[in-house]
Amino acid sequence: MSDNSNTTKERDLEMKDDIPDYGLGTVEANDKKLIRKVDRWILPIMFLVYFLQMLDKISINYSNVMGLQQDLGMKGNDFSWLATAFFIAYAAAEMPQGFFLQRFPITKVLGVNVFFWGVFLCCSSATQSYAGILSLRILLGLTEAVVAPALTLYTASFYQRREMVYRCGLWYCGLGAGQIFGGLISFAAQHAPANLSFGGWRIMFVVIGAVNILVSLLVLFVLPETPEKAKFLSEVEKERISQRLTDDQAGVGAKVFRWRSVLEAFGDLQTWLLVLLTILITIPSGVITTFSSILISGFGYDDKQSALLNVPSGVVSITATMVCTYAISKGFSRWLAIDLLLIPTLLGSCLMCFLPTSNKGGCLAGIYLVNTTVAPLALIYAWTGANFKGYTMKVAGTTIISAGFSVANILGPQTFQDKDAPRYIPAKITLVAVNAAAIFISTALRILYGRRNASADRLGTPARSVIEARVASESGAEDDPNFRYVY
Repeated sequence: MSDNSNTTKERDLEMKDDIPDYGLGTVEANDKKLIRKVDRWILPIMFLVYFLQMLDKISINYSNVMGLQQDLGMKGNDFSWLATAFFIAYAAAEMPQGFFLQRFPITKVLGVNVFFWGVFLCCSSATQSYAGILSLRILLGLTEAVVAPALTLYTASFYQRREMVYRCGLWYCGLGAGQIFGGLISFAAQHAPANLSFGGWRIMFVVIGAVNILVSLLVLFVLPETPEKAKFLSEVEKERISQRLTDDQAGVGAKVFRWRSVLEAFGDLQTWLLVLLTILITIPSGVITTFSSILISGFGYDDKQSALLNVPSGVVSITATMVCTYAISKGFSRWLAIDLLLIPTLLGSCLMCFLPTSNKGGCLAGIYLVNTTVAPLALIYAWTGANFKGYTMKVAGTTIISAGFSVANILGPQTFQDKDAPRYIPAKITLVAVNAAAIFISTALRILYGRRNASADRLGTPARSVIEARVASESGAEDDPNFRYVY
């Protein structure tokens, strides 16, 4: 017994020698101090990037109530096709962007793309035709496809799996912040003098585009490529981060391309359940992102009021995201958090669908409640970073799931047809149906992960899919036998 105690003490002393000493006395306290230091340096920039990509997306929403369609001679379903074309390009670019993330440093790929976001938005302010704005939205979609995979992979390169959810939630709050600031920017731009040849929506595009270009410089020159290249970390701190990721079983690993990992990602049932869940969750989110201003205007509010009344949607998004990610960081089940978040979304969809537009308060409450659906997407990103093994599989998994996000945003706007105005009942019924289905799929994922972990416990092998087991037996490669899925 004493021999075991001595061995444990020696191991603890060796471990303590490998971690940065802040004078706090314990491994846990020193690690918390280290992670807070990482948080301060990288999370604000990641938040800004996600905030700006959301602002880029919803800028078309706000410009719609600021005269975009009239100025560019749009008619019928032209506006719906602007949103659809963006996400067709977004989906088409996922695999090429995934290749770039595999081949080059994440921060360089992300920074270059953010720079072009700004360029394309600034150019959008000068367009004089529907064809011009459509072309620029397609280019914007091609470059924005990088954002979710890049930020998910980057988060996984610094944090353990249990820490990832809250950090993904923090940068994902940029979505809600984009909704808030987008409404305020739209409101301010609508106060531009009416006799200006350069309309309010054009001013908005220039301002947002310029900020994108500035933030791209932060990504390129301030955000470190890897923990090993982080100037704000000492050598001991860098080694400790590497050790923590190794101990966590599912760190990013070496950036070595492996075809078998791509095959494993495509052949894994969890990938396609996550894709389906992403589609079902994102359809309501995409509809609200693109059409909330139109819906609110349909309740009898003017353009300025519609812009301001969009602001609470961002507050709901941020609150839902922070509450659920914090709860999960304290041990709450991820799948159950998603199911619980989808309940108010379902309620909001029903309010939008079945209440008359004369009930302004109830209809507005429905729109705000639907915004809780954006929070589960942060959990899916964190799930992907935690449950896909190795760098190549994570790249493949995140790009496939991001393509699912694009598909949902292609389908969502097409449920809004000009002939259904002003109530858009088919679109609202779609929201009810997909939310109910998402609850079922989230529960199915929990069952899948639970069964795989139970099988791994029984056999003493890594938790894995059937195709991973087959590839491992054929290649002789083995993963960490202690790996288990988180759910």
